[in-house]
Amino acid sequence: MTDVLDETTRTTVLGSSWQGAARTGVAPFAFEENTRPWNWLELDRTAAAQLWRILGEFVSFFNARYGERPELRIPPCWAEHGSLVEEITTLWWARWQAFESAHASVGGAQYWHTYTVPGFFERMARWLGLDQLERCRQGRHEARSDGIGASSVQQCDTAAHLIAADLELRAERGGRPAAMTHDPGAQRLPIPFLERD
Repeated sequence: MTDVLDETTRTTVLGSSWQGAARTGVAPFAFEENTRPWNWLELDRTAAAQLWRILGEFVSFFNARYGERPELRIPPCWAEHGSLVEEITTLWWARWQAFESAHASVGGAQYWHTYTVPGFFERMARWLGLDQLERCRQGRHEARSDGIGASSVQQCDTAAHLIAADLELRAERGGRPAAMTHDPGAQRLPIPFLERD
């Protein structure tokens, strides 16, 4: 097929799961060498801003590509749920590992589809509860009523405000604020693949 389709025909033929965010995925990125970018506690302001951008683009990609039905979409208020931020972070990195890293493979890609994605949906429902998840997918997000997580920052009305507040609280460089650094004499678990030089 060598003919170039006009925009209307292309839209009709391809459908939304093959256009827009579903086609572009996530823009290029790079993290500092010793950063584990799936661990929010380690991220400084620059790395966190980059990861917020990546996750926003990934959620757009995921919902366009996989969201054939509403129950297969990540809710628009995902950034306002800490558990979803953590889950989507590892979902993204697992996908990157399976599809785009130097170690990417068809087996890894199939594993992501067969186990990682269904597990993500199960955990998302468990974290939020089916009723709240459905309300969130419909754009009817409700702030937590228990006050946990509000701390000194008032609860945010939008993801953009939440992201800005998160970035403001982060150190410019070096990840955790000074008050949260580890005691060098503290006991460490011997987990070789997590050891860093």
